[in-house]
Amino acid sequence: MNRWCLVVIVVVMTFAQNLAAQTVVRPAPVLDAGRVTVRDALLSFRDSLNSIDAAASRLQRDYRQASTAALLSRARVMREACARSVRGLPAARDAVLTADASEGQRARRQAELVKALDRLKKPLVRCESDFAAMSQKGEGEKVRGYANERARQVLAAMRQYEHVLGTFFGAMGIRVPSLGGRAHPLAG
Repeated sequence: MNRWCLVVIVVVMTFAQNLAAQTVVRPAPVLDAGRVTVRDALLSFRDSLNSIDAAASRLQRDYRQASTAALLSRARVMREACARSVRGLPAARDAVLTADASEGQRARRQAELVKALDRLKKPLVRCESDFAAMSQKGEGEKVRGYANERARQVLAAMRQYEHVLGTFFGAMGIRVPSLGGRAHPLAG
């Protein structure tokens, strides 16, 4: 009798552990046209910021051992990425301003995001101008010496913006998967 009790207890505990490991995946809520528009504009802008991240990572990786020609190329890529983001910022800002955020929490998050976009503009413009100067012929050693610090400054400003963006998306009920995250196959 004791063996049967032990077997039953083991089976029940195994079943309970399997149930505890289950997660419920709910589909994202259906968004109205206004929230789809603001989501798409902000994700497009986020993609332009990701190109800065990628360019800065390559610069960080290569600055010690790369040739001056390669460093100049990295500086040009960084300048182009910053320029794309500067060009995309007004559309993102306009989309946020036109979003229907009439509720208290949504309105506060909307105002915070507009301010964050305004604060981000200055580091992006500076990034573009600094890397435009560093990408000129003969500036390879300047890139080696100063580019990582210039990139760090714009990346820090981007991280502050991304935090505010996340709170805005949360307040608006917009679920956005993190970069690199895959959709669960059972989620649809």
